[in-house]
Amino acid sequence: MCSHRAAQAMILMALLCGFSFASAAMADGPPPTPRTINDRLTVRWTDDDHCWFSRETSDGDKEIVRVDAASGTMTIESAADLEASPKVPLGFQGGPAPHSGPSDDETEIEFVNRTEQPVQMFWISTSGERIAYAKIAAGKTHRQHTYAGHVWESIGDDRKYYGNIVADVPRTVVVIQQEFAIPETKSTKKKRRRKNDKDPDQPGWKELKAAVNTSDDPSVTIADPQRSPDGRVLAAWKKTTADPMPVYTIESSPKGGGRVRLSERGYRLPGDAMDQYELVMWDVHDHELIPAGIPVIDFGRPRIRWRGEHDLMIEKVDRGHQRFRLFVIDPIEHKVTTPIDETTDTFIWSRHGPSVATVTYMDDTDEVIFATEQRGYRHLYLVDLSEQTPMRAITAGDFLVRDLIHIDEQRRQLDLVVGEYHDDQDPYHRHLIRVGIDDGKVTNLTDGDGDHEFQFSPDRRYVIVNHSRVDSPPVHQLRRTDDGALLATLAEAKRVVPTDSTMSLPTRFVAKGRDGTTDIWGLICFPNGYDPNSKKRYPVIESIYAGPHDSHVPKRYRNAPWYSEMTSLGFIVVRIDGMGTANRSKAFHDVCWHNLKDAGFPDRIAWMRQAAKQHPAMDLSRVGIYGTSAGGQNACGALLFHGDFYKAAVASCGCHDNRMDKASWNEQWMGVPVGPHYGRSSNIDNAANLSGDLLLLVGELDENVPPESTLRLVDALIKADKRFDFLMIPGMGHSDGGTYGRKRTRDFFVEKLIEKSAAAITR
Repeated sequence: MCSHRAAQAMILMALLCGFSFASAAMADGPPPTPRTINDRLTVRWTDDDHCWFSRETSDGDKEIVRVDAASGTMTIESAADLEASPKVPLGFQGGPAPHSGPSDDETEIEFVNRTEQPVQMFWISTSGERIAYAKIAAGKTHRQHTYAGHVWESIGDDRKYYGNIVADVPRTVVVIQQEFAIPETKSTKKKRRRKNDKDPDQPGWKELKAAVNTSDDPSVTIADPQRSPDGRVLAAWKKTTADPMPVYTIESSPKGGGRVRLSERGYRLPGDAMDQYELVMWDVHDHELIPAGIPVIDFGRPRIRWRGEHDLMIEKVDRGHQRFRLFVIDPIEHKVTTPIDETTDTFIWSRHGPSVATVTYMDDTDEVIFATEQRGYRHLYLVDLSEQTPMRAITAGDFLVRDLIHIDEQRRQLDLVVGEYHDDQDPYHRHLIRVGIDDGKVTNLTDGDGDHEFQFSPDRRYVIVNHSRVDSPPVHQLRRTDDGALLATLAEAKRVVPTDSTMSLPTRFVAKGRDGTTDIWGLICFPNGYDPNSKKRYPVIESIYAGPHDSHVPKRYRNAPWYSEMTSLGFIVVRIDGMGTANRSKAFHDVCWHNLKDAGFPDRIAWMRQAAKQHPAMDLSRVGIYGTSAGGQNACGALLFHGDFYKAAVASCGCHDNRMDKASWNEQWMGVPVGPHYGRSSNIDNAANLSGDLLLLVGELDENVPPESTLRLVDALIKADKRFDFLMIPGMGHSDGGTYGRKRTRDFFVEKLIEKSAAAITR
């Protein structure tokens, strides 16, 4: 038996002789890929209480499962019987011919039932939810309005539509799978009507423009006139345009040849002047200007929402994201109220997420739902605009509302996606609850140990949920929404792994963060054929993106291998959500405030050290890190601020100084004014701290993060006399480097964390 040192020398010799770890790992071809049966189910509802779907059996056959949702019973049929059932042709006539692909405009098409029996047509979304249906009598025509941007499929040259007949006696159901727009609601009708109200020739428009003289300043315009429902008030915005300073890119190698091309576009940086909007109103009856009584909107394009006959509702996020207000204006009484006025010492998260809107407007009542983190977690509050009573909590507790997916105003209920809900689960698992608006009564609609997806029945009395984890395939369940009762387990996905496959699923791992109490969650991907009982040790690569707008560790199962380009080379890959990222408590998120350089590194390092105690194969003397965009900033920052732990980094198109990146993103987390804290988080200002091996990648045509951010970091590193590698890719935009850049990334880590280590051992 040879010694460990001798083995390392043999590896080095193989490398010197022209062999790479990539070629060695793939010499016999990639290992057989597992497959997963019943990973996804497409459930088709035939009426409010019945649905069906197909699933695969363990021996590879297909079967049709019909479900009586009321009783939870399932009946199994052969898929061959369904495929052999007759097809009913539905003729098409009139209007432009439907086609595969997105339609460019709104079209009305006609379906003709050319059979001698009635037909009921269902349109099913790709997620399996019934969106629209129509009953067509024998020989009759049905006209269906299609929406721009959605898909119709044409089958055959005669442009007939076909669907499988489902024998639900006494009727015949034809199911056609299509992308289709959600039917227009009362709310969307209002929006469409008000959009049509923006007529520049409407009464009062010329008078309003004359009263608000803008002729002396070409940067000032009057825009977006809107008339109140009673026609009494005409409102518009006096807009003062602040032209942004330009940013440039150089295309060195344009397609087709020719000279270098210089491109210029406006690009606002933190602290730059922004467009300002002043509300102006005209009394159509009294022919006079109405004072607005609200401050100028200095961040974002504002919207006017009408309340009642002529009142206006306007949201305002102050520049710097530390104050949010909802103004309600009565222009006739010259009265302004502020039912919502929130301030914070850090940031109010209103841009770049979250999924649930800050204010959700009710259609049938004079109420709004306000989402705020003022009590430590994002929760919902009911605000009665008519009574001006204090807002009342709809949800409360040590969990957060991640999305509001449905409002039932008649039943006074909300369907919510929540996180950090079950103490014994990963806090990032999404769960579904139903909450009473008035009594706060909560009905849990999910409880499985995993991240959930949802699909409601047509009348929302039932919901089909599936939960999975990165290490566990999906389980599909049918539940009743009134009480959350489990009615049936429709299918359990199964991973079928060939006997000679070495592909494994990621390993979930949780450890305490920097404070010794907060759980930090992540995953570990081991190389193919990894043996935990072996003495072999592997270098560790962290894939990082610490952008504060979300959490970034995958939670759901997938059949495809994870990070195989790295694990096939002999690296252990980790992904971690440290403090400063979203979808946890407000305090967890606040760590990023004025402090983007933190990037959760104290939590990441503590996590890896605890993981290495449980998995000794993790060699923490050889830790690399790579990331793109904000992840590129993070990866470089690892060597600047934590070079004692990280040894090599690849940073792609990084935002290396938050003063040089887009205002909307950076002001959300770094605030205004632009002060010394921006410099403290700057990779450029801290370039002299570089320790370890660094590769910088950037596309010369990056329109997201200007390439100059990376170029100025290069300049700072040169001035600090630091050694590093740099690659600019001609013609490429915001990217991880594409195929070539990813290859260079892999080669860089092999060189710096494997070859370099092997060479050091032989010396």
